Amino acid sequence: MYDILKTFGKVKIDEPLSKHTTFKLGGKARFFVSVDDIPKLSELLQYLDGEGVPYFVLGGGSNVVVNDEGYEGVVISVQAKNVKIENDSVIADAGCPTVTVARESFSQGLTGFEWGVGVPGTIGGAVRGNAGAMGTDMKESIEKVLVYRDGEVMEMKNTECEFGYRTSIFKREPIIVLRVWLKLKKSGEEEKNGMKKALEYIQYRNQTQPQGFASSGCIFKNVQISEEVKRIIAGKEIPQEFLEKKIIPAGWLIEQVEMKGYTQGNIQVSEKHANFIVNLGGGNASDVFHIIDEIKTRVFEQFGIHLEEEVQIL
Repeated sequence: MYDILKTFGKVKIDEPLSKHTTFKLGGKARFFVSVDDIPKLSELLQYLDGEGVPYFVLGGGSNVVVNDEGYEGVVISVQAKNVKIENDSVIADAGCPTVTVARESFSQGLTGFEWGVGVPGTIGGAVRGNAGAMGTDMKESIEKVLVYRDGEVMEMKNTECEFGYRTSIFKREPIIVLRVWLKLKKSGEEEKNGMKKALEYIQYRNQTQPQGFASSGCIFKNVQISEEVKRIIAGKEIPQEFLEKKIIPAGWLIEQVEMKGYTQGNIQVSEKHANFIVNLGGGNASDVFHIIDEIKTRVFEQFGIHLEEEVQIL
């Protein structure tokens, strides 16, 4: 298989995935293939599907926790990073860093995606998880996406992507994002104004999120207050501002069950933001999973709420 995989990109055998994820932990990939061309990527996916070989598509390595045993199939690192501007649209390959897409957009006088400068990972991954910040998300900007689905390459409109809070059809079905079209607005402002807004977003993230530690980003989704959740939390002390916004921050729940700063091995619940789990150095995935389970158990016992992971487990 090694020789065939080489026709699609650069191949490494038994590659440590800790080198390719922001959490800096996890086992090895049996085959690790870096592909820098969208047509080659789709051809590789067709080949692997045809052969029945399991694969995992890796973007920027954020929002994922790799288990200590690694992955026996093929991990595909998407390195296709082309991005261009056409009028008020931004067209970006799935492997393009989200921060690059954001900078390119506001540097060309487009507004609406400045918040992307603080989002780690690639634009393909951001679409898959409907990433968001500062009260908005990918759904608000996506016009269409080019995808690999059932052995074919096709386009999907925004409405076909089934975007929801930190989710999309791409999380529920084996559909791979290849290219993204963002529909933004002409700001009519100078570049420095877009840069000013972007810097404000970055400053806010730096003030509220842990810096200097390896992590995968937010571990859990915030809790949407549905009618069912209302019944569950009835009588419990939930801040009024959360009830009005209809969202309970996962970090707040984790603090309430006294897990902030909790440490297992070299893995710790961040002392700055409880919805971040950080690698203090040399940590392993089993300790991450232990902490995740402990948080979920404590939150359920105290609040009756089932926290749902935002990160993907590999």
